[in-house]
Amino acid sequence: MLILVGALLASYLVPLALYFYLRSAHKDDKDYKKDCWNLLWNGLMLGFPVFGFSLLCNILFKVSHISDRFPIIEVFFSAFILKAFSEELMKYLLANKTIRKNHANLSFLDLMAFTTISAIGFELMEAVVYMFESNVPQILVRGITNMHAVFGLIMGYIIAKGYKKGNKNPVPLGIFVSTMIHGIYDLCLDEAFDATDWGMLSLLIAFICLIINIVNYIFMNKARKDPYYTDPLFPEENIETIPQEETV
Repeated sequence: MLILVGALLASYLVPLALYFYLRSAHKDDKDYKKDCWNLLWNGLMLGFPVFGFSLLCNILFKVSHISDRFPIIEVFFSAFILKAFSEELMKYLLANKTIRKNHANLSFLDLMAFTTISAIGFELMEAVVYMFESNVPQILVRGITNMHAVFGLIMGYIIAKGYKKGNKNPVPLGIFVSTMIHGIYDLCLDEAFDATDWGMLSLLIAFICLIINIVNYIFMNKARKDPYYTDPLFPEENIETIPQEETV
């Protein structure tokens, strides 16, 4: 058991390193650091709303009896809705509270940071659950690949890019893309695909997430010096009103 706990703590190194890196974006801004901490802490609690939402969706699915005629649909529903969509949706809804709070001064990188930190919190919590269901190598691989955080990065990038291009509501696309990648990963690990080569696709996704962790660090280091990524996404909300000259 001590070995598993040691592996769990070691698996936290990459997610927490990313958290502290994202938190360092505004070194002198105490409110930003507080927002990051609150997001991380609340992310740890996301398991409860995720469970509740998944339970509700599962009840509605069972009542529909769709799987009675098409059993394979239940496998897809479990992977894409009960697991992937429920988690990605709740992670975004949590991040959105901080996004709305900082809306006037929110930058491209800030939005990415908030969706990612929300995911990191959930990752840290979920790792504890998986500790009792896996072994040391699997625990370490989960930590190194840091997949939940990568899904948060992808979601945040798509949403922020959409706002930059003038899309008034890029959120559904961001959630959809992260859900699809997440869902495919879970689907290929399902017992229904054990005897196929689909499991290799999950390994490929995990490997790509590992690469994205590295590429993201390089990207953000450069982006922190680029006004495109650091200026407010919604400058019209940050325009100071110019007082009119008094007439004599």
